[in-house]
Amino acid sequence: MEQGDSRTIGFHKMDTDYRNAILNEINLIGRSSSHDRKIPLRSIYFGGGTPSLAPLSTLQEIMDAILHSESAPFQLMDENSDNDPAEITIECDPGTFDKPFLESIKSMGFNRISLGVQSFDDDLLTIMGRFHRSADIYNSIRLIAEVFGGDKANYSIDLISGVPGLTLGGWKDTLRKAVSLHPQPMHISVYDLQVEKGTAFGRWYSSENEEEASQLKRMPNATSTPHPSLPSIDVCASMYRDTSTYLRSNNYEHYEISSYARIDDNGRSHRSKHNQIYWEIGGEWYAIGLGATSNINGFRYSRPRALSDYISDVGDETKWISSVSRRESYEVVDKDDDALLDIIMTRLRTSDGLDLEWVAKEYGEFYVKAIMKGVRYFEEETDLVKVSPGNIKLTDPDGFLFSNNIISNIFVELD
Repeated sequence: MEQGDSRTIGFHKMDTDYRNAILNEINLIGRSSSHDRKIPLRSIYFGGGTPSLAPLSTLQEIMDAILHSESAPFQLMDENSDNDPAEITIECDPGTFDKPFLESIKSMGFNRISLGVQSFDDDLLTIMGRFHRSADIYNSIRLIAEVFGGDKANYSIDLISGVPGLTLGGWKDTLRKAVSLHPQPMHISVYDLQVEKGTAFGRWYSSENEEEASQLKRMPNATSTPHPSLPSIDVCASMYRDTSTYLRSNNYEHYEISSYARIDDNGRSHRSKHNQIYWEIGGEWYAIGLGATSNINGFRYSRPRALSDYISDVGDETKWISSVSRRESYEVVDKDDDALLDIIMTRLRTSDGLDLEWVAKEYGEFYVKAIMKGVRYFEEETDLVKVSPGNIKLTDPDGFLFSNNIISNIFVELD
């Protein structure tokens, strides 16, 4: 057997094992649900990795298990109409799909594509270790338009700022290219590069401070090839401000720290329905698969991160249902201080802000006073916080930019 054949067989075995485990978990959710009827869903999201690389048969089987089989535990919410359908998204990397693939997933019910663009600069894509190039991006968007309705195609793109070698001028060019796409993306997510341990960037830049970041560093054990420096903190802050200013001036609503929704000609903002569930008060969701975290009935629980552990976890019905009933591996997120901190953090990341009347009703006036004390300096001495009767919002962009400082100050007062 040749090496290529061995790898193909290994991939198919892993796909089969993981698909069957996911199907088992979906089935177990239905069998253990306290609902008398199917569980209503506002959105479905296929993400985590690159699901566009999965075989179409795998995607179809999972979709059938969720919605269409006789034992399917879920259904799309009744109130969604043709004008406002439930959102069914799949993450795709540019260059990983063709037109027949898109036609197939559309027939399955997918109506939104999340495209991992990250940059339009081929050199930066190389630095980030991405396999696609700008030509793949434009070709992928052309295919999405052909299959999903031209100008009405519902797709989102992700962009990454703060990348090594990225200048402020280069970032402005990225934003211009993003809004010049045809059709325009309905949604744009913008994330600042996070340098984490265990990654190539973590090894290259972990010792850099702000002064060192202005100089070229050399790769460990490399020859004479340097890799570019990280943008300074000030440049990254300018990138964030420029993003907010430019996208808002081009009819995008900045509705969450990293999220921008296109406002169409009818005045409708195309916010991500799925993401908003995570940010709303009382939001509940089922998450299925490796390391996925669900939040149901006041309890948050995670699945194992190792494939063998996950397969074992969902392969024993008695054990699985028993662990659910005993709430093993569950984190209680009931009405306590930790839950309030989580709500404060997520709500202040949104343009809608934190509802103080809700806090008073659920937790009491003491907590409202502590929150107000936490933001008093920022309200009185800066332009970072806007307080109105019953509500606190962070200003855009600087309030969002300094959100960690503001939220931490609130947490200190609540401690």
